[in-house]
Amino acid sequence: MSEHRTRMPIGEFGRVTWLSPRALRLYERRGLLAPEVVDQFTGYRYYGIAQADRARLIALLRRAGMPLDRIGDVLDADPRRRSDLVAAYREDTARQHARTAALLDDLVDHLDGDRSHPTRSHPPVERRDVPAQVFLSRTVATTAADLPRHVEVAATDLSRRAGSSRDEDRPLVVVYHGEVSWESDGPIDVRVPVHPDSGVDGTEVEPAGSELFVAVPYGDVQFPTILGAFDAVRAAATVQDRRPLGPPREIYRQGDPFRCEVAQPYAVTRVGAAGG
Repeated sequence: MSEHRTRMPIGEFGRVTWLSPRALRLYERRGLLAPEVVDQFTGYRYYGIAQADRARLIALLRRAGMPLDRIGDVLDADPRRRSDLVAAYREDTARQHARTAALLDDLVDHLDGDRSHPTRSHPPVERRDVPAQVFLSRTVATTAADLPRHVEVAATDLSRRAGSSRDEDRPLVVVYHGEVSWESDGPIDVRVPVHPDSGVDGTEVEPAGSELFVAVPYGDVQFPTILGAFDAVRAAATVQDRRPLGPPREIYRQGDPFRCEVAQPYAVTRVGAAGG
């Protein structure tokens, strides 16, 4: 046993670091915490005593809910940057908590019908006429967790494809053909506008029409709080002889991911209701 004096078997190491053998094996597979020695005959794992601090840090970050990939970033960072990465995660978590709490507040008010509590105020739904839109698009299946990354990648690729034909005066549009949530994956279309006479291969055209839209407050341009804007335009598209026409969408102007409108194309169900 002299060869293991500076090492601990996996069970003892787990007790010292608050990590189960199952967790230790997971972190080994993910490259976060590899055993110092693996017995070539039995496969038994031994960890160095010096690895205990790293293991405890992993355990604490997991208790805080940090995903394994972000934990890897913290572990790989220069020691002087680790606190910055943890602080950034804390801020992200606080924002997400605030958004989730706001959504649940709205849901509680809706379910109990209690109007004595002030509900969250949303900007008014407005309407506008929209000219025909010429664009390049890409269809993507994505959950809410990966949505920003997929939109950014698709928009970058489509903009590169459009080149000088991209219409900088018109916004990026993300069209939702299905529900996007933590479990549901759409799909969505990412649309980059191009000039009508560009001649770029693969362009598509959406006919002119009318839409209802809401300017989303800066702090709500995130899932799940942005869902209130979708609910608002959807409801407005089913009153006053209106009916939804096509899927809802997010509209991003001037390339700002936090300046967003949610819109719902609509039609009127009878002549004489035009302009409503």
